[in-house]
Amino acid sequence: MASLSSIRSGLSTRLATISGLSVYSYVPDSIEPPTAVVGVMSSVDSYEIPLYLYVSRVDAELSQDSLDEFLAGSGSSSIKQAIEGDSTLGGVVSSARVVEASNYGVYTINSIDYLGVEFSVEIIT
Repeated sequence: MASLSSIRSGLSTRLATISGLSVYSYVPDSIEPPTAVVGVMSSVDSYEIPLYLYVSRVDAELSQDSLDEFLAGSGSSSIKQAIEGDSTLGGVVSSARVVEASNYGVYTINSIDYLGVEFSVEIIT
């Protein structure tokens, strides 16, 4: 069975294929958007791992356009395409797939507002 740290590392490696995206396999103290954070998970044979994506809120329209690129089903900024481009995460798991995007809205981190969304990634070990 894959360790939690190897799964987080595998997800981070896949997300790092998106140019310009800062990726954390742990919950950071601060972020520099656009940023993806692999959420906390517990140990079982399959996982539903939260993945948080944040973009700057400098301009409402530009922020939404930026976030929408990450939400697309395909394309160079697609979270889904990045993860499912190697659904074994480098051979660490049997299967990884993005099953949902939800909670699109404003997130506050260290007193700074960001526009964000939560992805749910299903992992089968």
